[in-house]
Amino acid sequence: MRNILLLTLLSWTCFGQQQVNLKDLAAFQHPSNNWTIEGAVQAAYADTSLQVATGQGVLVNTLRNGKYKRTDDLTFAFSHGDIHLMFDFMLPKKGNSGVYLQGRYEVQLADSWTKKQLNYGDCGGIYERWDDARGKGKEGFEGYAPMQNASKAPGLWQSMEIDFQAPRFDSNGKKIQNAVFKKVVLNGILIHENIEVLGVTRGAVSLQEVASAPILIQGDHTQVAFKNIRYETYDKPSVRMGQVSYDYYTGKFTEPIIGAAKPIKSGKLDKLTYKVIQDKNDYLIHYQAELDVPEADSYEFQSYWTGSGVVKVDGKDLNQGAHWYSEMVSTQTQLTAGKHRLEVIHVKDFPWGPQALGLFVKRIGSHPVALHDRTSLLDPEAVGMIEVKANAEPVFQRSFAMHQGKKKTHVIHVGDPSGMHYSYDLKQGAMLQVWRGPFLNATQMWENRGEPQTSEPLGVTVALDGQFPLVMDHQVQADSTELVYKGFRLKDGRPIFMYQWPAANVSIEDYIRPNAAGTGLERTLSFKSASAMQSAAELVLGNSFHGISAINTKLIGLQGQSYFVQWDGRSGAVLSPKQGLKQQRIPVQGNEVSYQLIW
Repeated sequence: MRNILLLTLLSWTCFGQQQVNLKDLAAFQHPSNNWTIEGAVQAAYADTSLQVATGQGVLVNTLRNGKYKRTDDLTFAFSHGDIHLMFDFMLPKKGNSGVYLQGRYEVQLADSWTKKQLNYGDCGGIYERWDDARGKGKEGFEGYAPMQNASKAPGLWQSMEIDFQAPRFDSNGKKIQNAVFKKVVLNGILIHENIEVLGVTRGAVSLQEVASAPILIQGDHTQVAFKNIRYETYDKPSVRMGQVSYDYYTGKFTEPIIGAAKPIKSGKLDKLTYKVIQDKNDYLIHYQAELDVPEADSYEFQSYWTGSGVVKVDGKDLNQGAHWYSEMVSTQTQLTAGKHRLEVIHVKDFPWGPQALGLFVKRIGSHPVALHDRTSLLDPEAVGMIEVKANAEPVFQRSFAMHQGKKKTHVIHVGDPSGMHYSYDLKQGAMLQVWRGPFLNATQMWENRGEPQTSEPLGVTVALDGQFPLVMDHQVQADSTELVYKGFRLKDGRPIFMYQWPAANVSIEDYIRPNAAGTGLERTLSFKSASAMQSAAELVLGNSFHGISAINTKLIGLQGQSYFVQWDGRSGAVLSPKQGLKQQRIPVQGNEVSYQLIW
């Protein structure tokens, strides 16, 4: 399953978020003593319990009361209808919990790490419904498994994003539309889309569906931790647009400026639309309408057009410029309550490309309002994904790749039948990213003349620091410009990258392969030298601005505990060579050194 696409008509992740205050438990109704606020939480991937440190910012379900009871379920203090919910969570090994939208529709949280066959009870699954009247063995029905296993290891922070549409009811209270999970994203992977739920799932607070009710977190199973809980509900009124008047001009307009031109046609419309445009090019159209703004607030104007245009409110230019119809242009502006004048001027001075025009207004706390006719804004052109698979043997793919906002040009992606893959910078001898799942989306290497010539992972991805991992004892980090790439050779079908490292007077072989447990990748760096190293070398296991979590003597968590690094336990030091940057450094002993990346 491909990663969630960002080129949508409406940016799903750009929304006004309210943050749940986790300084105390005031955001929840009557929490049991099993729920506490802590400062930090951690666990090794084999641990069946979480270790906590005092402080604020992390919501933890502990075992203070011993055996869990349904009274340990945690209910939020606010109710919701439609909601966009985001949060980070951590589970121990065999952990199990769940988040119930409106206390009735559960998205499962569970330790499903490395599991091959998924069902509704796995992490991200929409739990089954339940009816005893169906007969023994048939009570459960209509559960939905995730489309892909996007789970990370126990003891790591994971992210979930849920876009939920509440059921609809008529004036008599009769349900006229079922609840819908518009999207569920786990660790950056789209795992559900437009799942209609015909009724409440098992364990709901009530069989009766309602328009609004609080979120509930399952607290009667195992430990679980949460942080960064954010949400947007959609209960505020938004703008309304009055009748639209338009003036239509022909001629060679290169900018949305009317000047002294005279319209050849004028009229009235219910909404903005390009359907009244008579020509494919060489025209200008000027729309005007009155906007009724219900409350003083910040409003975002999101526009789309093929050609050039400008959006004005009360004579103030907002969105403007030349764009393609699938490219959103967005500007926020403060509006007072009352009437405002909206203008849209659109020109197209070239014959190619489809005609398109769209304008949305988004207020935090309300759904986007389309001010255009539905058929006036085209759906993005469908592009079939070009997938590179690694099913039977290791596969190598060269391409450009984005890393930390920069395009890397000397990248090779290595796919493995185990489902664990990585991207490697040949110029720097550095791992850029690792992922588990399907291999590679190479569409952008070939579609639209092969621009921007990048490719993207298709699984749960961890971005690494992109640094050569060896340093001399006097260095903060290695100078990768000193490395001399000598090509690669194959072992068991997998590449061994070869370098000359003049600083240490050694040749290096870099071999990356799935570890024996099938839980990550093992990297072995071997040294060959005609003479002894010029000075002592050290292995740097992490350059992290998020700090280093020491789980035990041979396991650390990096990047805010988004992945583990494990080594043989030889002693090293955690250093802070730069402001806010920490490193785990291990002395190199002998002719090789190994470590594992686990996520």
